Amino acid sequence: MLIIRAPRAPFFFHQHAVMPEALYLLPGTQVFISRFGVFKAERRKYSGVMRSGFVARLRSILPLVLLATLATAQAAPPEAPVALAEKVFKQGDFHGAIAAYQKAIDRQPSPQAYAGLIKSLLKLDDVDAAMENAHKALELFPQSAVALAADGDVKFRRGLMAEAENQYTAALKRDGKCARAWLGMGRIDAAASQRRRSRDAFNRAHDLAPEDGDILYYWAVRLPYPQNVAGLEKHLAEYRDDAERERHEREYVNFLKALAGRKVWLPARAVERTEIKLHPIFAEGAVRHRAPPLATQSIITNPEDRLRGYSLEVKLNDRAKASVMLDTGASGLTISRKLAKKIGAKKLSEHSLEGVGNGGPAKGYEAWVEKVTIGDLEFHDCHVHVSPRRTPDYDGLIGTDVFEDYLVTVDLPAHKLRLEPLPKLAGETPGRRPAPMSSFTQYYRFGHILLIPTRVGDSAGGLFLLDTGSVTNAISPDLARKVSRVRGSNLTVKGVSGKVKDVFTTDEAVLQFSHFRQPHQDIATFDVHDLSKDLGTEVSGFIGFATLRTMKMIIDYRDGLVDFEYRP
Repeated sequence: MLIIRAPRAPFFFHQHAVMPEALYLLPGTQVFISRFGVFKAERRKYSGVMRSGFVARLRSILPLVLLATLATAQAAPPEAPVALAEKVFKQGDFHGAIAAYQKAIDRQPSPQAYAGLIKSLLKLDDVDAAMENAHKALELFPQSAVALAADGDVKFRRGLMAEAENQYTAALKRDGKCARAWLGMGRIDAAASQRRRSRDAFNRAHDLAPEDGDILYYWAVRLPYPQNVAGLEKHLAEYRDDAERERHEREYVNFLKALAGRKVWLPARAVERTEIKLHPIFAEGAVRHRAPPLATQSIITNPEDRLRGYSLEVKLNDRAKASVMLDTGASGLTISRKLAKKIGAKKLSEHSLEGVGNGGPAKGYEAWVEKVTIGDLEFHDCHVHVSPRRTPDYDGLIGTDVFEDYLVTVDLPAHKLRLEPLPKLAGETPGRRPAPMSSFTQYYRFGHILLIPTRVGDSAGGLFLLDTGSVTNAISPDLARKVSRVRGSNLTVKGVSGKVKDVFTTDEAVLQFSHFRQPHQDIATFDVHDLSKDLGTEVSGFIGFATLRTMKMIIDYRDGLVDFEYRP
């Protein structure tokens, strides 16, 4: 039984009462109820007594009729189950949202209910359940753009970029106004370094569905200052998420406020090309099982081979020189707290440094450095990451993304870092590569992290992180079980986020990436779920220093391309 309670209303109306206009026809009398009161037009068919009786009866029933009319007009209809589930989702109660969307599906299956259920499961990183429900949605609604876009989201999380793009494209062919499909295409284009296309896709998604929290976030982060801060603060205020994601977002907002729109890493002068010498880094002691904590990931397995990376020299604020490891898996420039104090770096905002390990984020901060000199290059107005941890082997890390305006050649066998002009673009056609880069492989970029499609053996594969800061190659436990036998190991893996709890190794496996196929034995295996969750796509392994030390690696950050030359 449904009970509708109407707002309190009077049972009489005076001349100035505002009421809906209506017309009631009674025998022998026309009564007009207008916004100015009740009027009657008499006909002379009946006597005055009879007319008086009708009028009296009318006056007695009019309040009841009008009250029922107002109650019907003013009472809001019950909210649709999908809309109720969306409210729960918006509050960050993803378990509650899953239950609410499932209830809506049980009541009446729809693409929108399934899409809501899938995005709630992905928020909790229950990828298997999301995949199962995406299959159900497509079985029931194979032509639905909403269902296709939701399946694209699942494939994106699984690291199946080409398949995700196909689903988003199919969704837009069926409905060019599917906002979640435009969001998905924007994420694909961003990962593929198609910046203009990505921005256009996010703008289109936001125009279509500004109330979607995910769309608001991806749209806001690409706005100029201070609009980006306003958009992200709106997102934080109106859309709840898990604690870690909200912490990341608050840290980023505070960093944007501290920068206040200032441009950073400004070249002091134009340098068309240059070459920087790299210096070998050897692990301290005869055998080092515990890696330096600033490293993205480190393992020393061979007592006879103590080479664990290469460094280059930087000069900071004309006060101190430092040796920093060249790490393709690192972001910008990271220095120790002691060095930051020595050079007079000014703190901008709190910042947590995260990487491989189960110890949680390291509490560092962002700092302002007036001048950084690297060989012939001189940069002004630089921000750097400051870590609370230090290592005796080097003073910090430098990511190759610092040099992203150049064609970057990391030639580890020759101990050189070469920076050259980027080739001319091959027109505006999407997917066309510059002419001299036909041998290059597409990678996917998430911030500073470069992921390259890699196969392990002939049966399975995924996205692997290019990481000169990782001494060895590694694969995730899920992928390892598909291709080889996994066994226990006494190896110690330690990174920015501390020590990895459980490390295993595999039997011999063959890594295939770009145009290379290399057999490896005793590949390290450990869980990188937190990294995958943070990036929003599956990281299946690392191509580390053990392999990259034998190669010349050429990185084009503008076009999202990489190439390798084997140099044993």
